[in-house]
Amino acid sequence: MRVFLKENFSLKRFLGIDVRKSKKKAILLGFLFLYAIGAWWFFFGLLFMDLAEVFDSLGVIELMLMYLFLYTTGMTLIMVLFRANGYLFKYKDFEILQPLPLKPNTVFMAKMTVMLIITYIGVFILAAPIAFAYFYYDFSIIGLLLFLIALPLMCLIPIVVFSFLSMIVARLASGFRNRNILNIISMLLLFLCIMAFSLWLNISTANDVNPLLNQQGLVEGMKEYYLPMGWFADAIHNHDILSFLLLFVSNTVPFALFVYLVAKWTVKINQKNMSVKTRTSVKTAVSQSQPVFQAIIRKEFRKFLSVPIYAVNAGFGLLMLMIAGILSVVYKAKIAEFMATITSSTITPEAIALLFVGFCITMVYTSAISLSLEGKNFWIIKSLPLEAKKVMEAKMAFNVLLVMPFAIVSLVLIYFGIGSTIINLLVMFLYTLSLSLASSAFGSFINLHFPKFEFLNETEVVKQSVGAMIGVFSGFGFLVISGLVYYWLADTIGSMGALCAASLINYVFFFVFLQIVDRTSESLFAKMSG
Repeated sequence: MRVFLKENFSLKRFLGIDVRKSKKKAILLGFLFLYAIGAWWFFFGLLFMDLAEVFDSLGVIELMLMYLFLYTTGMTLIMVLFRANGYLFKYKDFEILQPLPLKPNTVFMAKMTVMLIITYIGVFILAAPIAFAYFYYDFSIIGLLLFLIALPLMCLIPIVVFSFLSMIVARLASGFRNRNILNIISMLLLFLCIMAFSLWLNISTANDVNPLLNQQGLVEGMKEYYLPMGWFADAIHNHDILSFLLLFVSNTVPFALFVYLVAKWTVKINQKNMSVKTRTSVKTAVSQSQPVFQAIIRKEFRKFLSVPIYAVNAGFGLLMLMIAGILSVVYKAKIAEFMATITSSTITPEAIALLFVGFCITMVYTSAISLSLEGKNFWIIKSLPLEAKKVMEAKMAFNVLLVMPFAIVSLVLIYFGIGSTIINLLVMFLYTLSLSLASSAFGSFINLHFPKFEFLNETEVVKQSVGAMIGVFSGFGFLVISGLVYYWLADTIGSMGALCAASLINYVFFFVFLQIVDRTSESLFAKMSG
């Protein structure tokens, strides 16, 4: 476990750089990380402080603990969904660990511990503003101590449930030749179910001052059917030791049984996932050649489909684009009614639609992590007679080519859904392409400066690397800049004119970062070692 913890939680593994050699980068990234956490806490803190004030005035402040239980359980499910497969059932160092004189339970528990720590970090970040809101109105030392002990306990059942589901998916997929496709589909379906429930959970009525108030009925109803939620609240709010013991036993016993029973199965599942399913072909092999640029893009596409966590995370925005387009046609009347209540002469339906489409586009951040995913094979790229800038441009182009077909189809469906004009549709195409180009170029710029070639599984790169974090947040930054341009110019030159101006600025960003990548990629490649 000491080895695993050192591998997963060192600053060099997280930042992708040696802090001693790049102190300026480390300081800037530290400020960025603190800013992101602070913004998260501030946003959620305001909502939950307002909610706590309402509950305290009604004398039901303990409901805050049930909200905390619900939200942290959801966070646990999502984090385990994306990590269990890579950490437990398809880990990269299996070939090294399997021959060693180690018991399966030992390796499995060490792997599980690493996943638990990563999960608890995410859970704490989410739970902190909710817990602060509760203890601000009902603070006690005993309650705080019980909370600190109970918080990691309440996550164990969700971890067991979704680890078990991931194990079933991994076991079923191991018997198929295209197992990665099956993994991608199953993870997307599970994630869509969670997202659908989350959207339904957050629908608020017009009379609610705080949108979280609309969830009170669901929270109280879940307490009746899921007893650990009630035990968690009673243990902390009423200092009920019996409830705490029930919470402890109900979570630790299933977890211990899961570890004991599943540990040996993981060996077989990892062994099966190492095997390669082949098939006999009677077709005559044909030698083919293609341009280098095209070959790199094809390689990127195969990589995208071969790594489930990569395809699900970077491809979820594509799925959302298609869902948005289909829903805009299916619920055309309701959308028109909704648009009529929030649009004006400057805030048009096209601008609102582009806000969502742009959000989905920025969620596709392959250019920010694709170089890192080369991992220990990066030396192969360096040894080939290829210009570094061509490699980076191909990875950049792959991100654009991945996004634009989905974006175009979605915009056409939205065009019919909101009843727009051809000119407006062309302007929407123009802005969508500009945003994809700008975010892709900036992603390549980030990945060049913060590559992460050392990782045990791709989850570290896709979800825990600096490139992934900046890649997502920088996309939001481009949307903010476009929003400011639109706000300043819409009254003067009209909505479509403002969108054209925002598009022009995105194209400028694209050209600037493309030039930087082209000029610096060769020297930066020479310094990298995969």
